[in-house]
Amino acid sequence: MRSPAVLLFFALFAVSCGSSDVSDSGGVDVTIPGGPLGAGPYPVATLDINVAHPEADDIDYTITCLGDTATLLGDVTLSADQACRALADTDVRTRLIDGVPADQVCTEIYGGPDIATIVGTHDGDTVNATVDRSNGCGIDDWDWLLGGILPPATGITEPASS
Repeated sequence: MRSPAVLLFFALFAVSCGSSDVSDSGGVDVTIPGGPLGAGPYPVATLDINVAHPEADDIDYTITCLGDTATLLGDVTLSADQACRALADTDVRTRLIDGVPADQVCTEIYGGPDIATIVGTHDGDTVNATVDRSNGCGIDDWDWLLGGILPPATGITEPASS
């Protein structure tokens, strides 16, 4: 007969090994071995994102990061792992929580009518952000800073010439 201590050891060993499922296809969890909630490469965040374009159907999806687990639900061609890794970036977090800096100077380049609305929480802070492509700063935010959590713009529309 095995001692309770040996059985407890094996039970704890099995639990501590975690899951190593790293598949990443639409709506599938990506789990990295880790410890308690919040441990791992990802922040603890849940974001509901809506991307609107006047000539296309809206895109709605949810990104959930739980430290060691990344989940992406919805019809969007993004990687849950890359989205959660992007959310771990300090500049991304600051943009989503604090918004556009008041003193930011932007070029007057129009990048199209796409608008993304991002709401939820990021490490306990409220996120209520809007990103559009109405100027160079918005284009840069969309394509580079938030490129891991936003899909490519539906289309770049040049302003009508007169």
